[in-house]
Amino acid sequence: MKGYWLDLGFARYTPAFAVQEALLAARIAGRLPPTIILQENPPTFTLGRSGTESSVLVSRAELAACGIELIEVNRGGDVTYHGPGQLIASPLLYLGDINLNANQYMNRLEDVLIAVLAEFGLTAQRREEYPGAWLGQAKIGSVGIGVRHGYTFHGISLNVELDLAPFQLINPCGVVAMPVTSMHAALHRSVSMAEVRSVLRRVLCRTFDLELNEITLAEVQSNPIGFQPDQGSEP
Repeated sequence: MKGYWLDLGFARYTPAFAVQEALLAARIAGRLPPTIILQENPPTFTLGRSGTESSVLVSRAELAACGIELIEVNRGGDVTYHGPGQLIASPLLYLGDINLNANQYMNRLEDVLIAVLAEFGLTAQRREEYPGAWLGQAKIGSVGIGVRHGYTFHGISLNVELDLAPFQLINPCGVVAMPVTSMHAALHRSVSMAEVRSVLRRVLCRTFDLELNEITLAEVQSNPIGFQPDQGSEP
């Protein structure tokens, strides 16, 4: 399947998600091919549908003082952290095209994370009770999806050179004192985000039989596909 590779770069979470919602609507309407959205976010906690603010261990005022946003989102899962040095990929795919149900698709995304990490010499695995990718007992990649009319959104996040300290302010995924790690911490060296992007692209294409062409947000917006983001929603 031919599609788009759209890298939003460093973007605030809410405007970036407005772009994703607009693209998802165009995708559902048949005006957009399969698309993978990439981004990095400033410090942000996102709270999924099954989460509660009790998993956040400090007040909103204390979060604001730390420069961290707290946002409720429509993906599965509890609370997690996004920040600079973490790569987020949101595939907009149709489950019928890839012949998977939602649970199988989540497992396939875990396989994607594990395959990417393997390219860097890291042996990760899944844990049956918790979605994501794990190095031993420490979580290094997360999976949280949404599905609308059979079309996927949200996706995966991979800790590349992420500051892990903010995880101490939450119970990640609702788990008390869950260990979290990053590629940088595991490899004891700097990791190129550009290289991780390249490997991720190759693994996603292989996994879902995709042929992805790079496209910019400006090009998507100028393309007559019915893309109408909210006013001022550009990241």
